[in-house]
Amino acid sequence: MQEWGHRTYKQCMVCGRELSCLHHYYPKSKSSVLRYDEDNLIPICNGCHLRHHTGDPSIHNRVNEIKGEKWLKRLTQKKETHIKINIGYYKKIIEKYKSKES
Repeated sequence: MQEWGHRTYKQCMVCGRELSCLHHYYPKSKSSVLRYDEDNLIPICNGCHLRHHTGDPSIHNRVNEIKGEKWLKRLTQKKETHIKINIGYYKKIIEKYKSKES
């Protein structure tokens, strides 16, 4: 995922600095179904990522402002979806991102 993120994005969504990683808007621990969902992945720099993880609410507030209410509602609905996570699920994810490399 991170490799795909670096090919797809070049800068932090929040401040415009150089991209460091893809941050999970909803943490992986809160939603397995969103772990590999592109809607849940936020391109972010080291500074903004650290600020978020040390309790700065302005990072997610800025993402909400940029992405909008419809995005947040869609993402929240996806978070509530229950799917069976098994080897077949992961194979589909791998194939999806392999096809994006072509």
